[in-house]
Amino acid sequence: MTIQAECMYLTSPLEWNEFNPNTFDGFYYNSTKSIPLTDLHMKRLFFSDFPPRNTSTVKHIINYWLLNGGGGSQYGMETFGVSMLKQIILNKYHQTYPQTHPIMYLFQYRGAGLSEPSIHCYTATTWIDCAKELIQTTVPTSVNESLKIINAMTNQNIAQDLQYQVQYSINQSQPLSPTSTYIYGLSQGTGIIQYYLSIQSINSQLQPINGIILDGIMSIKKSDVFQNQIKSINNRFYLYLSKCQNDIFCATTFKHVTGTDEDIITATLTLQMLFLTNLTNPMCTTNLGLNNWNLFTIIASQSIELISIRPLAAVLIARLYRCSVEDQRVLSRTLPILIALAEQSLTPKLVDPPSVYPDDGNVLSITTIWSDFVGFTLDENFKTNASFFNDFCINSGITNEFYLAPTGPMPVCREIQQSKYNYTIPSVFTDILYTKNPRYWGQFQVNPQIFRSNKSGVLLLNGDLDYNSPMYTAQQTQKWFQSEQIRTKLIEMKGLTHVTGVQSYTKKDGFQSTTCTDQIIVQLLYQQELNLDLDTINYTCSLKENLISIDWMCSNPIVNQTLYRLFGNSTTDYWGINETSD
Repeated sequence: MTIQAECMYLTSPLEWNEFNPNTFDGFYYNSTKSIPLTDLHMKRLFFSDFPPRNTSTVKHIINYWLLNGGGGSQYGMETFGVSMLKQIILNKYHQTYPQTHPIMYLFQYRGAGLSEPSIHCYTATTWIDCAKELIQTTVPTSVNESLKIINAMTNQNIAQDLQYQVQYSINQSQPLSPTSTYIYGLSQGTGIIQYYLSIQSINSQLQPINGIILDGIMSIKKSDVFQNQIKSINNRFYLYLSKCQNDIFCATTFKHVTGTDEDIITATLTLQMLFLTNLTNPMCTTNLGLNNWNLFTIIASQSIELISIRPLAAVLIARLYRCSVEDQRVLSRTLPILIALAEQSLTPKLVDPPSVYPDDGNVLSITTIWSDFVGFTLDENFKTNASFFNDFCINSGITNEFYLAPTGPMPVCREIQQSKYNYTIPSVFTDILYTKNPRYWGQFQVNPQIFRSNKSGVLLLNGDLDYNSPMYTAQQTQKWFQSEQIRTKLIEMKGLTHVTGVQSYTKKDGFQSTTCTDQIIVQLLYQQELNLDLDTINYTCSLKENLISIDWMCSNPIVNQTLYRLFGNSTTDYWGINETSD
């Protein structure tokens, strides 16, 4: 197995045997030495310059592209590549189909080059040389340099670069063997793929591929993403509480701890009222730094987002509501930790400094990289329309006061306020945010002829607790594809938040195995060998009863250990059900 840069290049079938998914220790082994996977970061290339070995035996090449979310960190994408490699080996596809040669491309947004306008590839004339040049020139030495890079990185430019680079991979592999191409995008990557399809359709430059996978679906239709997020964080909070209410163990435990017949939603609304009227017990709140309801909802929302601490919000509501002597002891150790984590996440920063990701140099602020999505009409944009700030920063803040789970402070709203209805956009934004191309921005067009076969098409995956890309956005996207007569399959996963590929673990295999999303995608990649189409793939792992969802009783060892650290190593009885209220 050879691991390379933006590409995980899977070589001859014999080398697959060097990889044991059950004992993988983070090292890449070759015949002479072992190299920590983290040390490979400085050796990245965007494409492998090695053709498949023994090409006479290769009958089918699978090009599998992976697009990350939130700025396109390559470091994060490597975990997806390794996970898919594990899934292929667990299924023994490398042995069953030795004449099939999969190639994985990890697409780094900052690495997009040879486009118009070119981002940073100024002198190279070949793709390989361009990739090497980009690695050398796009790791920023300062924040200002990073901001200049961001200025060129519209989602439309990234999508155009994706089209060029996918074509390159097809041109490299197609002369050797029949080639299938699949593109997997998560979060922001799903929006880039939608632009990729639209650009092809609008420009009539069709690039036939076999299928796309969108995970945590960001809709580019009418640029409704931010509006959906503001609305959906509240909906997600209610959904979470209702899941506890409908779970017999959670509901019973909650009532036992609180000593009331009120259900969790009623108790939460009561707790919110106590915060808003300054009537909470200070021993469990203000004395410990928990000064307001907004801060609590930020902590709660962050806990819902992470699969390993998902029961935390319900536990905190119960303990705050009761506030016994034991609760005061536990919360005195827990809340400072949780508040510090919440405050750290709210620190405004446009660019993650190179010192944080020295071998990546790529992780960009979600506020800036998502600027394609911001705005309420096709003509508005972040840079020139001051009324947007009033709508987004002021009016949404007023609306949030009536929400159960307000969105809390947003980094993008930390500009200079001259008056209630007159905002000055900070220069750090005006210098980097770009004018949108009206030809593509907010458009969603797709030509069915892009898809090579009607056996494949579009696979959509979304969690029902996702507020970054709410379920109804995924459902709308499904309808748009279907309206163009494109075969589409939407998998709705219950109890999961944003991006199923990082959290759809099954009860059968546990947290140590690959996710259900990987188990589904690998069938799509090998659909030719398996004689499957989009409807006959086995999706049973995604059923509610098969997924690890919310572990209300903290019985899973990983959930238990994570909560133990968050509770300041003070208790393993997180609910506090073995003590009585004072």
